[in-house]
Amino acid sequence: MRCLLLIAAITLLFPALAASADSLSGDVGVGFHFSTGSTAFLLRYQHDARPLSIFSTYYEASYAFWNGPDHANAVGVAWGIQWARTTYDYLTLAVGLSHISRTTPNLGQPFEFYGRAAYGINVGKALFSIGWTHYSDAKFLFGWSGPNNAENFATLSLGIRF
Repeated sequence: MRCLLLIAAITLLFPALAASADSLSGDVGVGFHFSTGSTAFLLRYQHDARPLSIFSTYYEASYAFWNGPDHANAVGVAWGIQWARTTYDYLTLAVGLSHISRTTPNLGQPFEFYGRAAYGINVGKALFSIGWTHYSDAKFLFGWSGPNNAENFATLSLGIRF
């Protein structure tokens, strides 16, 4: 329910642009580093925003959950940039904030930073990408106490533009 409210708020706050092509994607990923043995599932809605120089930009609302010993759910918002290398492929980077359902030995705060980097391919309205998703409380950047091993997932994504 929180995910739907978040998507509705973003859609109302940032109305569509003239040539908007929003997307909905589902990701599945395997954990690595401190997340070994976990599998993550993500649902991401991207809403196009105004371009930034040669990059297209977007707002993203996401819902994620992962299993394993440090299982949790996360709801987040992010801002991303995308560089279209050709008509068919692109590189993308998104950063934002998320709220996790429980603290774990890997994530010591209820609010976490969220990051995603990916290489993608467009085939008509279909989107395919391979990427890396990262959740962290940025302990080393801000000097917060508590654990910060982070959650890391190598992901495959399938989406559709509409």
